[in-house]
Amino acid sequence: MAFPEGPSESKTLELLGRVRGGEDEAWNELFRRHHDQLLFAVRMRLGPDLRKHLQSVDIFQSVALESLRALEGFEYRGPGSLNRFLNTLVTNKIRDRVDTFRALKRAGTVPLPEDVGLPEPAYQDPELYERLERSLSGLPAELREVLLLRKVEGFSSKEVAERLGRSDDAVRKAYSRALARLTLSMAE
Repeated sequence: MAFPEGPSESKTLELLGRVRGGEDEAWNELFRRHHDQLLFAVRMRLGPDLRKHLQSVDIFQSVALESLRALEGFEYRGPGSLNRFLNTLVTNKIRDRVDTFRALKRAGTVPLPEDVGLPEPAYQDPELYERLERSLSGLPAELREVLLLRKVEGFSSKEVAERLGRSDDAVRKAYSRALARLTLSMAE
């Protein structure tokens, strides 16, 4: 399979209950379980061009801290809802940072990031996720976006169609083509 399966929902719900009960170790375990998927979402949404200016480590750490605070307001709405919640935080954090960066750039005052010199965060399963990043970057932008919206952010094909202004049928076909190309690329 090209995309790794996410953590089991039952264990995630158990950990969420323990986090809400104040158990620090439950938060650490929950974070470990979602670490690679969250880092992957940050890196893929930033892309190589933005990573030249905005470091993944900064956004990754901000999202981790924000998600800890925001878990109190998280409402489980079915399978994948925590993943969608976390990916929404990633998207919003990146959008905020990009807006800030562009405003500073227009003003001619682009500062160096505060965390220059900090290493990029590492995947717990680097072989799988780095290969997945390389394979995804080899896909045309439209196919890559369909895959990211479906597999990383967890949107249905109808939701992706609405976001991209395409028909559900066109999104389903693009998704099938993208998944097939990604699977072939990952097998090489």
